[in-house]
Amino acid sequence: MAEVLERANELFNKFWEWRLRRSPEFSTQAGCKEHNSKLEAFTEKRFAEDNDSCAVMKATAVELLNLTEDKGLKLNIRFLISELDTFINGYPFKGFHFPINYMEGVQVDFEKLIEWGSFDTKQDYLDLINRFKAFDNLADQIITVMKGAQTLGQVNHAVSMAGTVDQCDTHVNKPSRETVFYEPFKNMKNVAPEETEALQNSAAEAIKTFVQTGFKKISNFLATEYIPASRPEIAASSLPVNGADYYKACLAFHTSTNMTAQQIHDTGLKEVERIEKEMKEIIAEMKYDLTLPQFIEKIRNDKANFFSSASELLAAFKDIIENKIEPNILNIFHNKPTTKMEIVEVPPSTPNFPAAFYISGTADGKRPGRLYVNTNKYSSQPRYEMISLALHESIPGHHLQGSYMLEKKEWPLFRKFMEDRIYSQSPTRFPINTAYTEGWGLYSESLGFDLNLYTNPIDSYGHLSEEIFRACRLVVDTGMHALGWTREEAVQYMLAHTAASESNIRGEIDRYITWPGQATGYKIGQLKIKELRQRVETELGDKFNIKDFHEIVLESAGPLDILEEQITLFINENKN
Repeated sequence: MAEVLERANELFNKFWEWRLRRSPEFSTQAGCKEHNSKLEAFTEKRFAEDNDSCAVMKATAVELLNLTEDKGLKLNIRFLISELDTFINGYPFKGFHFPINYMEGVQVDFEKLIEWGSFDTKQDYLDLINRFKAFDNLADQIITVMKGAQTLGQVNHAVSMAGTVDQCDTHVNKPSRETVFYEPFKNMKNVAPEETEALQNSAAEAIKTFVQTGFKKISNFLATEYIPASRPEIAASSLPVNGADYYKACLAFHTSTNMTAQQIHDTGLKEVERIEKEMKEIIAEMKYDLTLPQFIEKIRNDKANFFSSASELLAAFKDIIENKIEPNILNIFHNKPTTKMEIVEVPPSTPNFPAAFYISGTADGKRPGRLYVNTNKYSSQPRYEMISLALHESIPGHHLQGSYMLEKKEWPLFRKFMEDRIYSQSPTRFPINTAYTEGWGLYSESLGFDLNLYTNPIDSYGHLSEEIFRACRLVVDTGMHALGWTREEAVQYMLAHTAASESNIRGEIDRYITWPGQATGYKIGQLKIKELRQRVETELGDKFNIKDFHEIVLESAGPLDILEEQITLFINENKN
């Protein structure tokens, strides 16, 4: 047993170190500085090598799985096999053929390396300068991969590429010292005064010579070659190479199920019908003699339901989290996070980002968890959805769940961190366990009832409004990518069934076009967690303890099938 444990720990460490080495960008996001002077190789050869390495490590993991009966070790090995299988199963679809879109790509992500890093020593600044010098080569590699995909017809839709040229040009059309990349060099820390100027000059030259040159190449390629040849159909299944199977693989990646597009579509239709029935009951409770569409139109056009400034929106998040959620969280959880969370604004350069989103902190505590709020669109953020949104993105949602993983000292490192980036490379990447993480986030919204937060009917309506939005996603994502729906049909469906503004809906639809299948993970995961909670409540009866249920769900972060197995074990152990 000791030998198997030692071999397993060696494999866990080998896998983790290999992942950080192959993706220095992820290494930085995870809080590791070892590879901060490098950028990844972005070539067909690199991804083929990664696939081969995964197969070798999986063979070792399967061997070790059959050599141990220790429950905890078995579980860790199974999670590793799941990580490797996800990449192996997704590799044939070559998601890396789509490295750039309006939401992701180096034109958005390269500046995040500065945000993810910390600059405490002279070496940190030298590492960043070396990264700048590597950028031109990375740009060439990305263009080569995209050109290769283009010859096969594997190109994005124009919707997904809108604005990407402008995003690149933002980095090019200004002096290097006025770019976002130079920001760390303006007020340098822990560097001798006599060395500061030389480092600043070196950074400015590297930005001009390598970073801006690289972005100019990408901009020219997108404008003159790629975007004019973008595909006319929005459906992922319209891709000429394995289109239908590619979308099926995206659904499997994001839902961790074998559900078909039609099954997911039908689930969405049923959920929309159920939620609308509950909405009508709330409208009656509020004493309005209005149909659901009339009520939606009323609240959509009432400016009092929206925020009047960015600062007001930020203050509302702070108030809900600190004064309403945190004081009550231990009523339904054994512990709350020790990892700090800060609320920050989304940069003006990315106005089309979601209303709010969360990025996990690092295990060493140097970078806290961050709740990003899109203050660019404060006037379209409904007040009545704020409780649900805060529950989803902070605690008990993504911040609590992500911090739980970081704070589990006995877990192998690969289980503590999710590569929360490069969604567009799905399904050819390591898992982000969308159904679990986003399912947990959506489930967390319903915990507002357990925390007694939905005391006002309009906030209860806001909760249902957020939930129906996710139910509609099941309908429109599968509709567009598998069932022949047009972009406009998807927009009109969501206008008819949600209270979101038309501009928000159009932005959402473009996101679903860009990330096929990702939007389906939320509701599929939430439905599974709710189903499992109901099962535990029914089977344990008086023995049911909501804190214990939440603990076992948090301990089982990963594919839904492993979560379900752990819940079954939990029920059997507590019955006895």
